[in-house]
Amino acid sequence: MATRKVAITVPPAFLKRVDGWAKKMGKPRSRFIVEEMEKRLDALEDEQITMLYDQAFGNDQAAEETRALAEEMLTLAALPDAEGQW
Repeated sequence: MATRKVAITVPPAFLKRVDGWAKKMGKPRSRFIVEEMEKRLDALEDEQITMLYDQAFGNDQAAEETRALAEEMLTLAALPDAEGQW
């Protein structure tokens, strides 16, 4: 994995906690931070996907429109094609 150095400013107490956990996990500070941030970013992305899904399908009107579209598609699937084939 390609890496880049970055400089961030954090409070000393926070850095002490990070270093303590990195040591407990047997990892260098950078690796610990990357892995933990990866978990948090994955969780944020999952939350965003859930929110967008709920916005799209979480209300009665959207659910009814989706149901109606599904029923229409099922009806069309049950019709023969232009050559009379099922």
